[in-house]
Amino acid sequence: MRRNRKMPKKMSVMAGRSVQLGALIITGFAMVILNMLASSSCKQLEKTIGEKKNQLESLEDSHKRESANWEKMLTPANLERALLKHGLAMKYPKTEQVVRMDPAGHPYPGQRSVAMAAQRNKIAESAKYTAPVANPARRKTATRTRR
Repeated sequence: MRRNRKMPKKMSVMAGRSVQLGALIITGFAMVILNMLASSSCKQLEKTIGEKKNQLESLEDSHKRESANWEKMLTPANLERALLKHGLAMKYPKTEQVVRMDPAGHPYPGQRSVAMAAQRNKIAESAKYTAPVANPARRKTATRTRR
């Protein structure tokens, strides 16, 4: 039979130290790999953030340009020009034509336009006012047949 031999003390210390050294090398290698992965992830996130910042800046510039164009279109001269372009002969209402309404749908009291409308209704009722009929002569010219 084989006899169990005791390892010399020098060999047992050496084996223990080599295991410690191996564990230290593996830990260092794992730390380097994890550091590389984290660095790569951070660089990718930085690139994505940079792209989003550029996109945000371009959208903000576009918004500023469109806001300026909108403000330019809302000037009275440009509004009238756009209305004429589309064949609409509209103008801003006069002060006596504007009626301000409350949320319930009733006009606010004391408005000049409401008083003038009531006055017109009173005149129309007293005179039995009817709307004018279209000019018959104009009707003939509008219905001529083509040759």
